[in-house]
Amino acid sequence: MAGDSVPAMSSSLLRRAVRGFAVYDLCVTLPFATPWTAETMLGVMRQVHEGLALGGEAVPAFTPVHVFFVALFGVLAVIWALVRVLQPTALHGAIDTVGRGVVSAWMVLALTQGASQVLGAFIVMEAAGMFVQGVLLLGARRVAAPA
Repeated sequence: MAGDSVPAMSSSLLRRAVRGFAVYDLCVTLPFATPWTAETMLGVMRQVHEGLALGGEAVPAFTPVHVFFVALFGVLAVIWALVRVLQPTALHGAIDTVGRGVVSAWMVLALTQGASQVLGAFIVMEAAGMFVQGVLLLGARRVAAPA
């Protein structure tokens, strides 16, 4: 009986983690989903960079084409977050875990190329989501695997 609750508990914890990181993503990316709010958020990032005297290049002023691509990213990220909020499955968690790894790698690359260190806060959360979901996915897989 006690062994039967382990897969259910592991699955429940995984679903909560997938949904939790999706809610975080929704909160962080929603402001980037329109050109007007994206410009405001880029300005905030610029002010944080300058106010904290962070290393790397400050966030530059963006042209309308740049803002379009930022808002496009914002819309796609919001949609992906909504999918995971509404359906926090192991598959969605696995896809998100891989995506977080790739996004983290691109952030590290940007930092090594002189981007603003304001990206550091984003890397922390991307890596946290990748590791937490990854560990839970591996644990759920081990529990589900026949002995």
